[in-house]
Amino acid sequence: MPRWWLTRVRGGSMAPALRDGQLALTRSLRPGSVVRRGDLVVAEAGRRVVKRVVGLPGERVTFRGGGVLIDGIGLAEPYATASFFRGELAVPPGHYLLLGDQRDASDDARTWPRPYVARQQLVGRLVRLRRVAARRACL
Repeated sequence: MPRWWLTRVRGGSMAPALRDGQLALTRSLRPGSVVRRGDLVVAEAGRRVVKRVVGLPGERVTFRGGGVLIDGIGLAEPYATASFFRGELAVPPGHYLLLGDQRDASDDARTWPRPYVARQQLVGRLVRLRRVAARRACL
């Protein structure tokens, strides 16, 4: 896998941070790279997806009152919309919980058959975003 590449965002689950069709410079996540909560990542989760890291290995993630709690402490997420989803997930060691920012319009860990993504499935981190310009017709 190359060290850098362009990722095209598909769908609206990451709006407004990322829009459908937007390009993002993506850096390969090598073994030993630190993955942080809030990172925008490219993951192999049955298909290649762009999502935000919300739960880290060993954490208990609770969905309540439209928001997210990590080990019982409310998580400030100014980028995310409120959600009607309720429940609790325990992230296993070596795995991450990925969510879309448009919580009730996202196909993510809450709906995937396997909700947790292993570290080796995280293939890249989005590092720079670019809006897609309208195409010009060539005459």
